[in-house]
Amino acid sequence: MNLDIDYKAIGLRIKTARTRKGLTQGNIAQLTGLSTPHISNIETGNTKLGLPTIIHLANVLDVSVDELLCDNIHRSEQIYCRELSELLQDCSVDELHIISELAKVIKKAGINSAKKARKRRTKAEMAAARAAEAAKEISEA
Repeated sequence: MNLDIDYKAIGLRIKTARTRKGLTQGNIAQLTGLSTPHISNIETGNTKLGLPTIIHLANVLDVSVDELLCDNIHRSEQIYCRELSELLQDCSVDELHIISELAKVIKKAGINSAKKARKRRTKAEMAAARAAEAAKEISEA
């Protein structure tokens, strides 16, 4: 079984959880016993983490390990739904409209094409492409 672990996605989730708690990389370093540069490398996906480190970070950040690893877990629907709900809470009507249109485009394209694109492009590239496509469809409507 070949498992491609997305360390950049894990790092981004760690960074998001850290900033949500109002902590700096230095704070996390002190709480975990890791160095600040190591925390930085984890958050940017430039280093691989072992299971003990992931568990320790999850405990310090008050998140589940599933939340940190959800990009690599098959049954992570609840995590994605909660994350999406949090993102939508403070959106304007215009932002909600664009996000809704974007979701329709993604659903229409189908999950298999999204997975293939994900393996070839970074998340930022995919988001930019989807936003451009959604904006184009909105302007044509």
